[in-house]
Amino acid sequence: MSSQTYDIAVVGGGVIGAAIAAELSRRAVRVVWFEAAHDVAEGASKANSAIACTGFDMAPGSLESDLIAASNPRWEEICRAADVPFRRIGALVLAFEDADRESLRALSEQASGKGIEAELLSGSALREVARTAAPAAIGALHVPREGIVDPIRLTIGLAKLAVLNGVELRRSTPVTGFRHDASGAITHVVTPAGATAVGAVVNASGVNADLISDAAAAEEFTMWPRKGQFMLLDRAVGHLVPKIMCTAPSPHTRGIYAIPNTNHTVLVGPTAVDGQDRADKSTDTDTLDEVWAKAQRLLPVGLDRRYVTKTFAGLRPASDRTYRIEVSATVPNLVHAAGIRSTGVSSAPAVADHVAELIAANVVALPSKPSAVRSVPRIARLAEMDTDAAASAFTPPPGASPDQHPMVVCACEHVTAAEIAAECRGPVPATSLDAVRKRTRATAGRCQGAYCTVGVSFILSAATGQAPGEVCQGEPGSHWETPIR
Repeated sequence: MSSQTYDIAVVGGGVIGAAIAAELSRRAVRVVWFEAAHDVAEGASKANSAIACTGFDMAPGSLESDLIAASNPRWEEICRAADVPFRRIGALVLAFEDADRESLRALSEQASGKGIEAELLSGSALREVARTAAPAAIGALHVPREGIVDPIRLTIGLAKLAVLNGVELRRSTPVTGFRHDASGAITHVVTPAGATAVGAVVNASGVNADLISDAAAAEEFTMWPRKGQFMLLDRAVGHLVPKIMCTAPSPHTRGIYAIPNTNHTVLVGPTAVDGQDRADKSTDTDTLDEVWAKAQRLLPVGLDRRYVTKTFAGLRPASDRTYRIEVSATVPNLVHAAGIRSTGVSSAPAVADHVAELIAANVVALPSKPSAVRSVPRIARLAEMDTDAAASAFTPPPGASPDQHPMVVCACEHVTAAEIAAECRGPVPATSLDAVRKRTRATAGRCQGAYCTVGVSFILSAATGQAPGEVCQGEPGSHWETPIR
């Protein structure tokens, strides 16, 4: 049993949990943060559409719509503070048939009513802003303030802010139960490592939020995984898709997207299939064939599947009620931040504010912390620099060790040894090859690690004290290399 008492425990290391932990770290309270996986951003936050949306396509008045609207103007400031790439490239909702035009007009009126800039484009005007993409489109709704963000680095950047401000992050520590007092309030969070005394708990555990609620003897509700399969296209064709592209939504789905990423690749997908297995992130050929077939309307003519470098799936947290952000009706010091579906990235900053307000009003006082760190130390990243800046930043100091050197380890993504080493020793250090990939994109490029995994493993081994061949791929025990016997 931990001898320390914490004012608040946060359960869940996705983007919502990270945003909440970062917000609470700016307050004069003691916070402990539990994540079952070996790293943050291991669930839906690492396999989503990477859009920071304006909410133009949502009817006003819902909590989801309100929180997205409150978050959207803040992205530039948040991403500067967290050292995360962000760009407002705009979105095009495309019309391919005359019937689609009415849907776009309704979306345009809805966006205007919410104060969101949106413009209907004719075929000729569309070609001016998207010369190469969606050649069969006859018109579009252009929403210029739609943005793209790196959701993995966002989660990690917020986690760094939280830890720098004193939050105790416990990775590889699943929450298995709770202890209560006579009034029903939670007194301890129980994990395989023991029990930790807490004054309040925030349930931000994504698709497992219902299980945490059950363990806390709180509300019964149901969560399930909604699988979305994606295809990733090489950066060589990234310039051919200049904006977020999607079809006019139907009553049942928003359809397939083509989304430029902040690293100049293109994401195509996702599907949306409800399931029961909360760990099934498999892909299948039939579904990916369907994704590719539907994406052809959005992509330039002649762009074929040779440019697909990776396929993957993510599990979005579906639920019987979305945006369940409230104090539990049965456990007075438990706050739910659950049922936050595919818009979790877009709403995360305001969700964190809302949760803090609920805690302060109903559970624990949250005085401000004037000494709070407001931004993470920036890491020099070769891929994000022009030539002159790179030459200045990567001049090795006299007697530089290998991990201070500007040697490029990952040629596909232009990642240096110094960047990898910095992320292996940062406030939320990488402890696996997957964790390095999430922070730096090393091993995530065209060759998918075929040429750089050995170099990355040597740098990681120096930081962890493991032999290079014993470095984990992801979770403990998942080694990337099997010795020849």
